[in-house]
Amino acid sequence: MITLDFTTPISDARRGAFTRAADRWDSIIETAFEPVTFEGRRLDGLLIEVSISPIDGPEGVLGQAGPTALRPGSELPVAGIMQFDTADVERLERNASFEDVVLHEMAHVLGFGTLWARAGLVQASGTNDPRFTGAGATQEYRDLGGSEAAVPIANTGGAGTREGHWRELVFGDELLTGFLSGAQRPISRLSIASFQDLGYDVDLAAADAYTLPNFRALAEMGITEAVRVCDLCRMGRPEPVVLN
Repeated sequence: MITLDFTTPISDARRGAFTRAADRWDSIIETAFEPVTFEGRRLDGLLIEVSISPIDGPEGVLGQAGPTALRPGSELPVAGIMQFDTADVERLERNASFEDVVLHEMAHVLGFGTLWARAGLVQASGTNDPRFTGAGATQEYRDLGGSEAAVPIANTGGAGTREGHWRELVFGDELLTGFLSGAQRPISRLSIASFQDLGYDVDLAAADAYTLPNFRALAEMGITEAVRVCDLCRMGRPEPVVLN
């Protein structure tokens, strides 16, 4: 379903990170799309343009990732971009977190966080307690032990993080919180169900094992309310257009 178009020279090792991420999401998303024409190409899935090039050096803009074109009707992505700053990629590789960042950012190209507001799935936006209201994800949250009527989403961070991720102080090391926490970073049934809420067909059984962390587990992951480095806050999000 996902096709990668590498638009800058990228090493085989780095290409492998993107290919493995695409394979992982392909094992989760089961939607069979009707072909559409985009920029002269006939696409029956999602085309992601991938680039790694100098932007502004380490600790500046990490890059941008998200959908750029949406299918008519479903408004699910048909094309998107993943752009990274060379200097930041080198640092992420040294920290052994590049693969997880690629996997995480590819979820945003698929619509995680980037299409929630468009789909009317965000409640209490702009407050200290925004929530994701999708029925599937909410049920998975309750099955995990959550008691609220909707799923807590990020209420801190910049525009690339706030209201576009699960809330880290609740979900800990789950891959799709706004911070890279813990060592495992699983993709939970909660996250997969959120794609179902966007309109995808999904395989919930493809989820990794996951439980809601308690306070001790959060502390062991290094998750506190203190100010922390937020690499993912430095990602920009393109504004997608709907194809005719």
